[in-house]
Amino acid sequence: MLSAPIAVTPPSIILRHVGREREPVVVIDRATGQRDALVEFAATRSRFAPAAEVGSFYPGLLGAAPTAYVDAMVRLILPLIEQHFTGAPVRPARARGNFSLVTLPPDALGAEQRVPHVDSADRLQFATVHFLSSTNGDGTRFFRHRATGFETIDADRLPRYQAALDAEMPAVRAAYADGSDGPFEVIDTVDAAPDRLILYRAALLHSGAITALPADAADPRRGRLTGNLFLQCRVTA
Repeated sequence: MLSAPIAVTPPSIILRHVGREREPVVVIDRATGQRDALVEFAATRSRFAPAAEVGSFYPGLLGAAPTAYVDAMVRLILPLIEQHFTGAPVRPARARGNFSLVTLPPDALGAEQRVPHVDSADRLQFATVHFLSSTNGDGTRFFRHRATGFETIDADRLPRYQAALDAEMPAVRAAYADGSDGPFEVIDTVDAAPDRLILYRAALLHSGAITALPADAADPRRGRLTGNLFLQCRVTA
């Protein structure tokens, strides 16, 4: 059942260009038609553990996703990467997928969790967030770093960006980033919706749009459950 997208109606695909850099963000509604099955898998068959145990700064729990789901997501997004990001054929070099649950309250966040981040400074790595919760409307925000003006961070920009951020970090408040103050401003927000998947370059500054945590945040059936994919690509032409 999880081997491939089987949406009852065709997916709806919308392309957005965010910020001054006009980075593509692809929003896919009705991405799989399998939201209920994925939630049930996460609730009954996936073992969740604190993200810190695997060296991740994610503010909560990570759980294993089925290989068939990860493979299906790769097949879904590869043509979109070619069409909207590279303009050339690509092949997957490395893929990693998991389920995620946000569970940390704002006052428990570490310094790195209070600011937007990039998943990689490699412009050929891509990320997806697949919203699976039926009740949580918190989505994903994208940001500009005020001091540098950067919205994406690649290898050339990283030293300047990191130096500026290191100087700013002592003043960052203990809260999820919302752009209301501090070193970053919001350039766009994609709201969550069941079975909505967003695709963006991993070098684009982003953070979860976390407004409130449910009392049962660690329950995959009731918390902010997402499926996440990180895909490293190689251009073949």
